Amino acid sequence: MPYRILASCVLLACVLGAADAPALPDAQGRLLDVAALDLATLTCNSATVERAGTAEAPALRVTAKKQGSWPGVNIPAPAGTWDLSAYAFISLDLRNIDDHDIDIFVRIDNPGADGSKHCMTERVGTQPDQRVTLTLPIKRASQSAIKLFGMHGFPDGLYASGGIDPANIVAITVFTENKPAVDHRFEVAAVRAFGAYQRPAWVDMTPEQFFPCIDTFGQFRHKEWPGKVHDAVELTAHREAEDKALAASPAPAEWNAWGGWAAGPQLEATGHFRTAKHEGKWWLVDPDGRLFFSVGLTCVGSGFAATPVDDREHWFADLPVADDHPLKAFYRPGGKSWGGGYYAGKSPKQMDFSGANLLRKYGPEWKTIYPEVIHRRLRAWGINSIGNWSDGRVTDLRRTPYTRTFFYDVAKLKGGKMQFPDMFDPAFPAALDKGAAQFLKGSTDDPWCIGYFVDNEMPWGGETSLAEYALASSEKQAAKQRLAAWLQERHGADIAALNAAWGTAWADWAAFAADQKAKPATDAARKDLYDFTALAAETYFREVRDAIRRIAPQKLYLGCRCVGGGRNLVAAAVQYNDVLSYNRYCASVRDITLPEGLDAPVIIGEFHFGGLDRGQFWGGLFSAESQQDRAAKFTAYVKSALDNPQIVGVHWFQYGDEATTGRIDGENAQCGFVDTCDTPYAETVQAARASGESMYRVRMGR
Repeated sequence: MPYRILASCVLLACVLGAADAPALPDAQGRLLDVAALDLATLTCNSATVERAGTAEAPALRVTAKKQGSWPGVNIPAPAGTWDLSAYAFISLDLRNIDDHDIDIFVRIDNPGADGSKHCMTERVGTQPDQRVTLTLPIKRASQSAIKLFGMHGFPDGLYASGGIDPANIVAITVFTENKPAVDHRFEVAAVRAFGAYQRPAWVDMTPEQFFPCIDTFGQFRHKEWPGKVHDAVELTAHREAEDKALAASPAPAEWNAWGGWAAGPQLEATGHFRTAKHEGKWWLVDPDGRLFFSVGLTCVGSGFAATPVDDREHWFADLPVADDHPLKAFYRPGGKSWGGGYYAGKSPKQMDFSGANLLRKYGPEWKTIYPEVIHRRLRAWGINSIGNWSDGRVTDLRRTPYTRTFFYDVAKLKGGKMQFPDMFDPAFPAALDKGAAQFLKGSTDDPWCIGYFVDNEMPWGGETSLAEYALASSEKQAAKQRLAAWLQERHGADIAALNAAWGTAWADWAAFAADQKAKPATDAARKDLYDFTALAAETYFREVRDAIRRIAPQKLYLGCRCVGGGRNLVAAAVQYNDVLSYNRYCASVRDITLPEGLDAPVIIGEFHFGGLDRGQFWGGLFSAESQQDRAAKFTAYVKSALDNPQIVGVHWFQYGDEATTGRIDGENAQCGFVDTCDTPYAETVQAARASGESMYRVRMGR
């Protein structure tokens, strides 16, 4: 039954059973008594549900069937509805119990939910045997005449579109991607509501009273919070106070100049970063031969809070539009949007509030002063690495180990419809060489450079997807040509042999090449697609590895910041990457493992937590209840990584908060170690410093 039809059926079932239902949420915020839940009230869509877990931690085990339409389970409110108007968040404990990655979606339903209206949905990526807590800020439907747009998150969780009525939630739907290639098995455990919600005063304002809603520093005008800047004098005072604090707070005592473990074992020193397995755990090793665990920040630099202003100039209190305005340089045309949302395909003017505030805070020489400040901060904060997307003006000072990435231009699979390079294109190696030469200048022999990421969060799909992308490409695509040649090597030159194995009916190989819609489903076809996907992945990773070796033979190849969950894909990465990389926005990475029989060091390229108590509108990809909760989540995440023998580092996304009103693709997360005004978040900084002080002893169990 499609989910758009479920809502009315579920509501009727809930009403019929409401008389005997317990009062939920209870005092602990529980929305479900999982142990007592009547499975007959659940509605499955191409899925089965059974009881699992323990008496102390009961769970629902869901098997989402392959090729099902958004397969999963709809869980109705036991008493007909949940009234969550007093709460700010909903959380679910989820566990991937399968042997491959699973994207798990959670949808919160009002009556009439159909997947796009009267509901809200969030997603979390999970690895085999990984446990995550997915936290969903409750998006409320706004009834205000104030209309906002171009942002992922909206003030106080009130959305002009896409919100729900928190007082009338009838069900929670948990499901996986549409038509998965294989069954997906996962568990749903505790489901809770938490965090107090307070109705904001500005809701009753007229648009004339509300706008402008952003002050001259890029902050939300209609709210106060600790650390908010009200004038330039406060910026100067913050600078002076922090300068004294940094002088009194050098790097953790157990660190050497690189941030490695000075008091730890001495390994072979090569003058560059490398990997080693020591006493059963993977490590990075610094140029002096000391064990090194990489705790880093991405996007380190300035300009992290630029935001589009076209069509919403009236939102901002003091845009520097006059030619003689001292901040005019920070009000500039922007590049074409790379994402979706309101500005998709447009090139709006932008205001860089972070850069403007740095000029106000550090003066005309801020571009020279600020990189020095950053390095002092990182050491004092217990951060020993600079992660992806960071400013070369900072890394070039060579005071903190750093990573880099490079870009290249080559044909994409499916005629450019997939953001995945055609690894069989004859131009692929040359494109990699050109990108490496352009973007890696100055780093190839630099001992401070740990290594290189290449590409980012690519659409790997499942264990047969790369072959399916090639199959769906035109006859002009190199990958399609290589697939045809490979199949002829395996099945012979007569197309009849392939037809017999795949259950197809191509007249000849020309017909095969021209067909972009074939979806063979026999066991033999799946085996071929699995093996060709392995070949494609091996080719991709080998070509990238070789390009790095040609220009920087002593640098580490850090992978593509996410590998597909199929064993064939991970095996290819293990064969050619020095370090595998994953971006993992979750509560813990303690349970991250590679498929059985595969072993390699792993680095987390991105994670973060964001709170909504300091003026920002969105908590990012994993929300926290407050800054204190955010700091606690940081500590727990780093500890989970230190406990995992395969992980050699974790990098937080990102150095500074995104703009209050969103970057060009709408992201406006409270994800920084500093805010738009360059004020560090003390709670998170203190947590990072404490982790940095103890991380080497913790990892070694001392």
